[in-house]
Amino acid sequence: MKIIREHVTLSEDELFVVSIFEGDEIDLSYPFHQHEKAYELTITLGLTGTRMVGDHTSQFSGEDVVLIAPGTPHCWQDHGIQDKTNSKIVVIQFLDTIVSQQLLLSKAMINVKKALENAAYGLELKGSDKRKVLQWMAALEFENTFDTYIFILKVLKLFGKIELVKRLCSHGYVPATNKNGARRLETVLQYIQKNYSRKLLVAEVADQIHMSPSAFSHYFKKHTLKSFASYLMEMRLGKAAQLLQHSELPVGDVSVESGFQNVSHFNRSFSKYYNTTPLKFRKQLF
Repeated sequence: MKIIREHVTLSEDELFVVSIFEGDEIDLSYPFHQHEKAYELTITLGLTGTRMVGDHTSQFSGEDVVLIAPGTPHCWQDHGIQDKTNSKIVVIQFLDTIVSQQLLLSKAMINVKKALENAAYGLELKGSDKRKVLQWMAALEFENTFDTYIFILKVLKLFGKIELVKRLCSHGYVPATNKNGARRLETVLQYIQKNYSRKLLVAEVADQIHMSPSAFSHYFKKHTLKSFASYLMEMRLGKAAQLLQHSELPVGDVSVESGFQNVSHFNRSFSKYYNTTPLKFRKQLF
């Protein structure tokens, strides 16, 4: 999974850009990436999959509203499995200059300021505040730049509250900020992304960046706050959840397609992670 520093063209004359993807236009194979200067508000509707933000990996479904700061790597994946006919993704990218520093010091903008400061962790909006955003968006004409600007500020204000906001990245998360460190992490994540569905040993991945297995394990844990084994397990379980939800493959085949060596190990791992068995997970969805 390659971390790409996506170049977003914004300026003082164009402080935000809105991208809307529907149906066949949706492509969740976009790799793990980060933006150098742009914040990103992503609203996902009618989709399920795996969301990765920094060192955080979790499943998303239905309606998802997330705010991410520049420099925080992220991606949404559905492992190429589900039908996207009735789905939609709205991505709004904007600069921190969308609100002047002087204005951010005012009491009226205290929650907007908090949202921008905490966005480095990746923030997920929950509950009634998430529903407010979806209602506002349903009534919004994005071609009206003034209304869109007001919409962004209103959403940021909600993200500045703590009651219905979840921080995604761990407090100790350390992204690779220098070029050499980032390049090595790019190589590692890309290799894992291409090969996680088969047997994959730490020594094989460590060899991609010419490290010993022990040195690599320390390096990987430092930059992701997860062991290699845990990271690999989350990738496999994410694909398994998608296959259970969007295919009729037997559990044994789901296990193999997701990279598990035997069904017993898959069942134990899945039950521990999702607090239910694969069969019950599938039945709950239908």
